[in-house]
Amino acid sequence: MRQELLACGLAEDGQLGLRLSDSTYLAIPEHIVGGPSGAYGSTVKSVACGEKHTLLLAENGQVWCVGSNEYGQLGRGSQNSGSYTIYPVSITVGAKAIQIAAGRYHSLAVFEDGRLYSWGSNEHGQLGLGSGSHICASPKRVAQLTEVVQVAAGQDQCIALTENGTVWVWGQQGDGLIYYSPVVITSLQAAPIVRVCAGGRHYLALTSSGTVFSWGANDYGQLGLGDLKPHNKPEVIESVVSMKVCELAAGYSHSLLLTKDGTLFAFGSDSFGQLGLGRRTERQSVPVAVTELMGSSIVRIACGRCHSAVVIDGKLYPFGLNTSGQLGNGSTTNKVTPCQTDSLRNVSKLFAGWDQMFLIRSSEDLSCVPGPSAPVQEPRFLSHQLIMEYISKGEKVNLIGELESAFSSISALNGSFLYSDERRFPAREGYVHSGVDLDAVMESFNAIAESRDSSSYTELLKQWMKECMKTGEQSAIYNCAESIRIFLILPWLNFLTENVKMDVVLDSIIPFAGLYLNLSDSYKMLLKKWWTKLPARNFNRIVTVLISGVRCMVLINKTPDLCIKMLLVLEELFELNRANKILRYESFYITELADKVDIRIDYINWISSKNSGNGQVFWVQFPFLLNGVAKADLIHVDCLIQQKIMVDQVNLIYQGPLRLYFRQPFATINVRRDHIVYDTMLWMSRQSELNEFRKPLKIQFVGEEGEDAGGIKKEFFILLFQQILDFLSYGMFVEDTDSHLVWFSGYDIQENMNFQLLGVLFGMAVYNDVLVPFPFPLALYKMILNQPTTLEDLTELSPVEGRSLQQLLDYEGDDFEEVFCLNFTITLNTLSSIATVPLKTNGENLTVTQDNKQEYVRLYVRYRLEIGANSKIEEQVAAFREGFGQLLNIRLLLLFQPNELMEAVIGNENYDWTEFRNCVTYKNELNPQHPVVLAFWKAFFKLTLDERKMFMRFLMGSPRLPVRGLEGITIIIQPCAEHLLPVAHTCANLLEIPKITDADEMYRRLLLSIQHTEGFTLV
Repeated sequence: MRQELLACGLAEDGQLGLRLSDSTYLAIPEHIVGGPSGAYGSTVKSVACGEKHTLLLAENGQVWCVGSNEYGQLGRGSQNSGSYTIYPVSITVGAKAIQIAAGRYHSLAVFEDGRLYSWGSNEHGQLGLGSGSHICASPKRVAQLTEVVQVAAGQDQCIALTENGTVWVWGQQGDGLIYYSPVVITSLQAAPIVRVCAGGRHYLALTSSGTVFSWGANDYGQLGLGDLKPHNKPEVIESVVSMKVCELAAGYSHSLLLTKDGTLFAFGSDSFGQLGLGRRTERQSVPVAVTELMGSSIVRIACGRCHSAVVIDGKLYPFGLNTSGQLGNGSTTNKVTPCQTDSLRNVSKLFAGWDQMFLIRSSEDLSCVPGPSAPVQEPRFLSHQLIMEYISKGEKVNLIGELESAFSSISALNGSFLYSDERRFPAREGYVHSGVDLDAVMESFNAIAESRDSSSYTELLKQWMKECMKTGEQSAIYNCAESIRIFLILPWLNFLTENVKMDVVLDSIIPFAGLYLNLSDSYKMLLKKWWTKLPARNFNRIVTVLISGVRCMVLINKTPDLCIKMLLVLEELFELNRANKILRYESFYITELADKVDIRIDYINWISSKNSGNGQVFWVQFPFLLNGVAKADLIHVDCLIQQKIMVDQVNLIYQGPLRLYFRQPFATINVRRDHIVYDTMLWMSRQSELNEFRKPLKIQFVGEEGEDAGGIKKEFFILLFQQILDFLSYGMFVEDTDSHLVWFSGYDIQENMNFQLLGVLFGMAVYNDVLVPFPFPLALYKMILNQPTTLEDLTELSPVEGRSLQQLLDYEGDDFEEVFCLNFTITLNTLSSIATVPLKTNGENLTVTQDNKQEYVRLYVRYRLEIGANSKIEEQVAAFREGFGQLLNIRLLLLFQPNELMEAVIGNENYDWTEFRNCVTYKNELNPQHPVVLAFWKAFFKLTLDERKMFMRFLMGSPRLPVRGLEGITIIIQPCAEHLLPVAHTCANLLEIPKITDADEMYRRLLLSIQHTEGFTLV
């Protein structure tokens, strides 16, 4: 396929490579014959135009030039050898040039090894060589820059992009400031820039997902930011964020953007029609689509000083200033709308600058996609394909090079692992997704960790991440959605979660948490939105990284103040998880805290320091780290503190020999076994203030000799609640015949005060560290914690109802309505009658269908468990909950998850009988190998599970274990007389066994004892 180079526009200084005898310009594109060529015509790859000179880049990497040389811009070693003939530039580099750029009077070339050369005028520092000379007539390397992949030139300034995504500028900036050497644009250090562009006095930069930054002079709105003020720092052009911009072009004071679907946006000066809007507008400060070209797929764009041109289907459409024939349409009349140049076809590349335009035309029709006319090299971003290729081929050096380049800047990381299709771009409604293929991230880092050189890679990655975290400390660099992708990518590094040591925590995890905390609220919100939409494993990953860091510090006994950054981030993530239910709450637990830190002491110290203002940090300030055991400890210690306060207040106020006649430091209840409910309620009704309930509780059974050291109190609550739950006597609760669990009756018994008192009793049991085998389902604890109930909760309480509703949900047949014949009502027992209650307004006339069955089930469960007929269950639950919360610290209660609170209140039955045997100590002559002890254990292990539960109640006052299990419980066995039955002292978990060695006889006596457990008599 043949190619030819054509040019038009101003030619008086030879900048077109033509000598015109009768004119200073060329109004119709003419074939340029003197440039680089080959067997198939022109081999020009790209063209760059200065005001009076032109650079051409050949496919073989050689740079050519033509035109004026008054400032040495042709690179020929002098200033006096301008020409109308195109000659190669002598640059002894030993590498091919990959890109060229031309300013007003200066030239630049980027070579494949990353070196950048410049020559020509340096009056405004535009060569980046320092301030030593105003002119450099031969190409000279810009030594400060290495690994350059792109360069662009404005009038007297330049912009470059390096391999790691760093953006540099030099020369005279839009505000008049001159940089004689390249300086980094620090605010772009996190943005994955893939394209840079320079206008007369302004810059544009494009990211990998189509975000456009602009900065510099803005007197005509050429920055597209909606104002006319100069901007010295890059700003995002928000109005085109979701437009999938893929190419940039800039004139002296106007700018063009090309989108992936071939749409053109224009802004800036339109004094000569260079925006193509069909009217002359002096200033256009926001990007607008060029309506004349709507519906056409533009593939190439270019800007001269005050003119523009685009290519559609191989045809040229120029517009703007035309006084020098630069539009190539045969006239010198300006055009305010794009008009096709009829004589040109098969245009594949388009270049413009100042008052010239160059075209490359092919002999055949080419299928082009929107993008740059000449290929541009982009920074080295990581990709799954490349990593896997290097690992499979064992190319360790190449892989290290890729990783080092990417980790040398945050911008390079943010441009890595992107989807190759439309998913890398934001949706119309904005960045609803990140554009990162996180499966590729996970698989790539896992492959590195599993490779045979994993240890080498890991050590290097640790060092690189440490340096990377330092460059990310400036919060100003996180200025676009793409700049925060590292928070999704970096957590997948394996060394952040596997065998984490303190160096990783200090060098990587804590700084990483610090970067997150420095983000603006808007970018935190965006990250959280991504996490909620991504598969849960991605959110779990960052949680795991931070938990691993905190766990490491806990295990080496570090204080929480050293972990504060990690803890603050975890706190935010926990709240996000609470709202969106992404992970199980156990994912945030650090179980080692219970072993390494005395949470009770930590809580006491926190309470003591509240008013000190010393800023000390405590673990209990981050309760999401605590498991159910630790939270139960908090409740316990808080209750002890309150009890001590009550006792101390009594001792303080009532000193002297008569103080016992005035007030007791204990809440003592005298009850008769046969009237335990009545006596208890009577005592409660006689208490004039709530603080009486906050005193330590002591129970005295009338007519019995036992002194309450804990065991009597345990039995009191067991007997009390057994009688209260007799629904036939009190009508407060109903029992399900299948599950044997109870629920609020919903009966109109006008005794809501009893439900409140019951709640107080319930709270008193917890307050006094007594387990109560209360046969309520998990739904009760959900409602105490203000959490909604679900179908699973109803199924636990009433398996028949639950299964029926589940069958309804599972049924997918077209005859749904005929099979179930349901409407939006529920049938409830109100004691005196059966009531049919509508679940919503006019529910009795609304049929349950396939479309609304989910709503029906949700409302059914809510009415059945939470509301009841005439809202009676709602009233009863509210009264119970109010009573329960009167003694207990509500803020601590709300730390619990429902199942944790349930275990803290009623204990569990997670028996480990081997552990139980091992936690026993023996007194007097007994020891683990004593024949009497061996006979006892042989008898014990003959008991059935139910009989062993009876034994636990016999020994400890309750068949259930505390939330900590047997940990911390001391059980003592000592001998008694040979003729006696086994005797238990529940106050001290003390068991006396007869001194007999016959296991069968021991078994018989043990059964007799555990079947008669009530009553306390001094032994």
